[in-house]
Amino acid sequence: MPRHISVIFPGQGSQSLGMLNSFNHEEINQIKPFLDKSIDVDIIDIINNGPEDILNKTSITQPSILLTSYFYFKKFVNETNIKPDLLAGHSLGEYSALLAANSINIEDAISLVHNRGLYMENSKLGSMYAILNLDLELINSICEDVRSSTGNIVSAANINSPNQVVISGETEAAKIVAEKCKENGAKRCIQLKVSVASHCELMAGAANKFSNDLLKCEIKIPEIPILHNVNADVENNISNIPTKLIDQLTKPVQWVETMNHIKKYDGIVIECGPGKVLSGLAKTNGIDNILSMCSDNFYEELQNLL
Repeated sequence: MPRHISVIFPGQGSQSLGMLNSFNHEEINQIKPFLDKSIDVDIIDIINNGPEDILNKTSITQPSILLTSYFYFKKFVNETNIKPDLLAGHSLGEYSALLAANSINIEDAISLVHNRGLYMENSKLGSMYAILNLDLELINSICEDVRSSTGNIVSAANINSPNQVVISGETEAAKIVAEKCKENGAKRCIQLKVSVASHCELMAGAANKFSNDLLKCEIKIPEIPILHNVNADVENNISNIPTKLIDQLTKPVQWVETMNHIKKYDGIVIECGPGKVLSGLAKTNGIDNILSMCSDNFYEELQNLL
């Protein structure tokens, strides 16, 4: 019986200059006409040549990672002739999953995530902190106390692993939560180098604007099941997918639940896209057979597990 294969797609933070270097220039150039219709900047040139501060802008990072993940997925399918059993993506990566499953086309995908990034950039500035080795229930309780005492927005944003939860919110409130988490035994509280406070109520305005873009986009039933960020479950009702994508902006990424869902198949998990962030998170969530397509020996390692 063939092994169950889950493919997971990375989100913002996995980008790097030159992340398309391993792909054929002719193949990349074939996609340019679609990009020209979707976005008013040359993201391929930015990926290849920078400058890095432009690549790291949310509205540029998101289409850049999605495009790179798309090329990784095409290469995987072409070289292995394998159709994965399940897809998932971390935050932005959910759109890479939708693209891979032919639920949205490349033009719409690039346009959607570019606009998503623009709306996020134009939201009220905030802060995010990675809280290490502190119980989620306690983190939620601290966030609730700080919200009540300050009247400011702050909440858990990325529930990444039993040992890592990212909080997000207004700058002062997020700082207070991080300090209180440290006082309550957190191993470390690391401020992330972002000004966009993702996956919290600061994104409510962005979500409202983004809903109009989703209404104009044709979304089809995914050809491969996708686990959605907001509930780590497959959505079989096509009309509910846009709602989940809108909710994703203001609600936490349920990555622990996503990993637990994938883990029950006891199969192979493949990180498809730039970087190895999700491979590290998979291991901390107790997944053993995790492979990154960025690995030099990826196809050899995959063959050994099949």
